[in-house]
Amino acid sequence: MFSDLLVAADSGQISALCLLDLTAAFDTVDHDLLLLRLERQFGLCGIVLAWFRSYLSGRTFHVVYNGCTSFVVYIVCSVSQGSVLGPLLFIVYTVDLAAVAQKHNVTVPAH
Repeated sequence: MFSDLLVAADSGQISALCLLDLTAAFDTVDHDLLLLRLERQFGLCGIVLAWFRSYLSGRTFHVVYNGCTSFVVYIVCSVSQGSVLGPLLFIVYTVDLAAVAQKHNVTVPAH
């Protein structure tokens, strides 16, 4: 990529580089939108959808350090990174990114 940018600069072309940092992306997954996507795009319904709703809702965390416990934080968005389902649910949540990019004419040049 660096070489491509240098070649483009040497030939007088203008280049732009867009980087996407996904390090905290799992923490931004909106539960309602994820459930809607599971229902409408993947056809989940009934007890299966209810199971996912139950899995996502009512989650909390707190920290215990040196015998002291922090206050309880209610998790209103995110999927667990340390589970088998977390990465899968994140992929489901972001599955339409390619369609959004295409809709707005965002393309990747061919090499």
